[in-house]
Amino acid sequence: MNLKGSAEVLLTSFPHQIMRSLSWLLMTACLGSCRSTTTPETAVLDAGVSTSPWADVDPLVFTSSGPTYHVIDGYDPIWLTYIQEGVERARTYWGSYGPTHVWVVGQQDGRLISEDAKQQFIDKYCTWRTASSERTVTECRPYARRRFIEVMERGEPEAYLSDVRDTEQRMAELVFINVHEWYYEEDAIPDPILRGIHEYTHVFQQSVGPMPTWMAEGGAVFIEAWLPKIDGRRDPKDVMSWIMERAQRMRHSGFTIADMEEIETAPEEVAQYYLELAYDSGAWATVFMIHQSPTQSVSSLKNEFYPLVKELGWEAALAQYLNIESKDQFYEDFEAFMDLPIQEQLRTLEAIRP
Repeated sequence: MNLKGSAEVLLTSFPHQIMRSLSWLLMTACLGSCRSTTTPETAVLDAGVSTSPWADVDPLVFTSSGPTYHVIDGYDPIWLTYIQEGVERARTYWGSYGPTHVWVVGQQDGRLISEDAKQQFIDKYCTWRTASSERTVTECRPYARRRFIEVMERGEPEAYLSDVRDTEQRMAELVFINVHEWYYEEDAIPDPILRGIHEYTHVFQQSVGPMPTWMAEGGAVFIEAWLPKIDGRRDPKDVMSWIMERAQRMRHSGFTIADMEEIETAPEEVAQYYLELAYDSGAWATVFMIHQSPTQSVSSLKNEFYPLVKELGWEAALAQYLNIESKDQFYEDFEAFMDLPIQEQLRTLEAIRP
């Protein structure tokens, strides 16, 4: 999820995937939990929202049914299959929250999508999007064309959570555009699967309540590394090693995750390190938090910590979960952890358990 834009880079992807995405990401650093006022992620048809991401907003709720999936006609269905695999894997882990709709568009290998298919997709989206909103389908159509079709036609890959707030019931949209651009045959797990895991984790997080940027993004990056581990599909040490390597590259700046509590209010000198602080350092902060907990169990993050966030707020929840005085102590201890050799940091990762 990003601020100032509409796409999210999945930081457990390997360098060739990340660098391919940086050119557009750095121009549009975004926050998928809809913490921006003028991007597609506001999902209010460019009407604007409060600068507070949780102002007058109720959390997403548990639902008995899963997400509804939509794909533009003419885009290879394999990409929807990959995305759905990731989303459903995360939903199995976190539970069903929403209501959630998944919208997938793409244009691959020069195979143009017909104008009829584009219009049908726009009409389907806008009919759903405005059903319980004061907006009209007519208002929605140009917005949807900019948001989906024009991005698709430019060949830009994007993935993000859009928070729908101007309807009778708050809803979540997961948007995936041109995800084939992130696919590499040598990857142990197709990247669109990981993006599905990541983005649905944000849906779960928005059922909990406000949390800092580093905790939201870092938690999602960690889970997309952790679930493949418990499924026996990939060792997280490789990807987490690379994530730590990149996090260390900006240590000279003096900025820490304490400076990345709210990307939308972060000064430019901090925001330039959004990837390294929110995603990279945030993922390792999640590892450190679990390791410092009494059980050292990832399941306690889901079953103990997040419910405490919902009950007490994230700062009090963090203190209670780790039996510490305040978030400041956590920040201090985590900075000491970040100064350790990589071998010791990886032993911390190896010590945590399901």
